[in-house]
Amino acid sequence: MMEDKGHRAAIEAALNFEPGSRVPVNNFANIAAVRSAGHVIKDARFDSRLSSSCTIRYAKMTGSDFIKPCLDTNVEFMDITVPGKVEMVVPDDNYTRISGHVISDPEDADKLEFYDPFVPKECPQFTKGFVENIEALAESMDEDWHICGFCWAPFSFAGFLMGAENMMMDIMMDGDLLRAVLNKTERMSADLQRRCIDAGATVMWMADPTAGEDLISSDTYKEYEFDHLKHVVDSVKAFRPDAPILYHMCGYTANTMRLLPDAGVQCFSCDTKTDLAEARASAGRKLAIMGNVDPVGTLLMGTPEKVIAEVTADIAKAYEDGGYIVAPGCEVPRDAPDENVIAMYTAASRFLQS
Repeated sequence: MMEDKGHRAAIEAALNFEPGSRVPVNNFANIAAVRSAGHVIKDARFDSRLSSSCTIRYAKMTGSDFIKPCLDTNVEFMDITVPGKVEMVVPDDNYTRISGHVISDPEDADKLEFYDPFVPKECPQFTKGFVENIEALAESMDEDWHICGFCWAPFSFAGFLMGAENMMMDIMMDGDLLRAVLNKTERMSADLQRRCIDAGATVMWMADPTAGEDLISSDTYKEYEFDHLKHVVDSVKAFRPDAPILYHMCGYTANTMRLLPDAGVQCFSCDTKTDLAEARASAGRKLAIMGNVDPVGTLLMGTPEKVIAEVTADIAKAYEDGGYIVAPGCEVPRDAPDENVIAMYTAASRFLQS
């Protein structure tokens, strides 16, 4: 049995399609780590010390090779102006959300002003909720985890601002408003990623939930999102060449994922709706795959035995001397039992020992 050389070595082997000492794991957790420690997200949203302690505890308990501080994902919108501040709903025990869409016409798009995430006075909420949480985690962790920052990809970023239904309608009409918004959200995604990395994140972690094939075809993706994604990746790589590029999409994605290596993506986080055997056939050895344990049916509502069975089957489908990272198909649910999330590591650690 090979010596375990640590978290980052396991991930590097997976990304490079090299056999490692074990199959790496991403617990894909955020709010679940806070709930597991007996808190609600309100407690950790702007408390970097509590955020760090909750996430370190959870990463150790679940055997994760990645770690992410408590990042209330939509805090990124709090400092945006269009031209006034974006109105947000801020629950105690869940993520913030935008109160309605904020861009309806080209005039709104012209007024849309993004902050510079490197200038704290322009973005006090983002600085406190993201930058300080990442910095504190980087300073306090005692293992060589890869640290995930976070931002929405340009297409989904635009969807939050326009409203997903309105964005789809615009694509059906002429797409001009969406194109105008994407030109701005591309810059914001790149700036946010670079700021997270500057604060201490070691991987680019970007989510694009509304870009999957349940909503748009791979051809539409190529027309509207591909170039913007590539520009964000190029910007991050110019800033930190050694940062692995991880990208998540929701829904069925077997066709769209074929495009991603040409955009510079190294690892694709695959939703439960895409079978991993099909995903591996689509990606070949050009793209590592992460996923796709059912977050609800298995991690939230299942048993450790069900998790182990599903993870074992997933590894058999996607692992090719590397090239695969065990993870949920989307974020682990807030109330998922700890023992179910731990079982992902149990199954992964057994695979190369059998």
